[in-house]
Amino acid sequence: MNLLTRLTPRRLALGIATVGVAAAVVAILLAATSPRTLANAATARRGDISATVSATGKVQSRKGAKLALPQSGIVASVSKMEGDDVNAGDVILSLRADDANRRVQQAQLNLQNRQLDLARAKGAPRDEDIEIARANLQKATAAAAAAEANYTASPTTQNDTVRQVTRADLDIAKANFNRVVNGPSKEELDALQNAITAAQLDVDAARNSLAQTRLIAPYNSTVLEVNVREGELVGGFSPLAVIADLTALQIATEIDEIDVAHAQVGQTVQVRFDAFPGEQFEGKVTRLFPAASTQRGTTVYSAVVEFNPGAFKVRPGMGATMKIRTIEKKSVLLVPNRALKNVGTRKAVHVLAPGQERDVIVETGVTDGNETEIVSGLNEGDQVLVQ
Repeated sequence: MNLLTRLTPRRLALGIATVGVAAAVVAILLAATSPRTLANAATARRGDISATVSATGKVQSRKGAKLALPQSGIVASVSKMEGDDVNAGDVILSLRADDANRRVQQAQLNLQNRQLDLARAKGAPRDEDIEIARANLQKATAAAAAAEANYTASPTTQNDTVRQVTRADLDIAKANFNRVVNGPSKEELDALQNAITAAQLDVDAARNSLAQTRLIAPYNSTVLEVNVREGELVGGFSPLAVIADLTALQIATEIDEIDVAHAQVGQTVQVRFDAFPGEQFEGKVTRLFPAASTQRGTTVYSAVVEFNPGAFKVRPGMGATMKIRTIEKKSVLLVPNRALKNVGTRKAVHVLAPGQERDVIVETGVTDGNETEIVSGLNEGDQVLVQ
């Protein structure tokens, strides 16, 4: 007789029920522990974390300018158009300059004449000049002697006037003869040199006026705008063109007053552009302005971020989104934010340890929105419950 035949129906039913209860208990325990220890658990691990401040901004050139001319005129030619690269000194456009060229020529001719005057004065006297001066002196001497004789013979007012005039002419003739023979005096040479200086100033002024008819690129750059066409009449100081150095770009942004206390010059920035989806660029905060302004009812502080565009053709005006890394820590203990819960004013995690599940108060540090640094209360490798 085997075992089954020896079991009574009552004993057989009791045995089956006992086995069923045991299986149910095992199933309940597995159902209660497996999800908590596997699907709903996370391991406290070491890693790097950074806190960031989000911001948006627009690309601009670090060096750009609106160019104008100080005088009005008619546009004679436009040498550069939008998109053209220019070097320092290149002509972008010119006004008609007939009058300006004529003034330069006249000023240069006057300068040459003044220089010739000085050269003649310093040179050796010519024989013909001496003879002319001597003849004029003799003529003036004879005239003065005759006038003196007439006045002596008839001392009338008219004869006295003639006598005074001829005396003055004689003095001039003597001075001229002495100058021709002996050369000019220091005072005369100084006067001639001053005349040359004045003539040179006239030349410089005329050339400057001519230069003001040409719109010149002040540095290597790219033409962004040309606001006039040939034949148009433009006024003085009207904006004629806009240039920018596209090799030196930056982003102008604003940081909310809530976040500005954590921002500072030198912090690294993760930059993304709407024009280049999926691409990420590295930048750095280079300026943080102390004065506040209001944007859409919010107090903000202006900042500047410089970045490296690499091979991408980033252009002024493009929109950018940024994450400024305000704090960066290496190899710290991290848990998911969903593992943290509030216990009064403190933070806690639920540690999953066999037979020792418990809530543990922890001290937290930096968070990036997904994970949080655990300063104390946990050890690396601890399993924690994730909500």
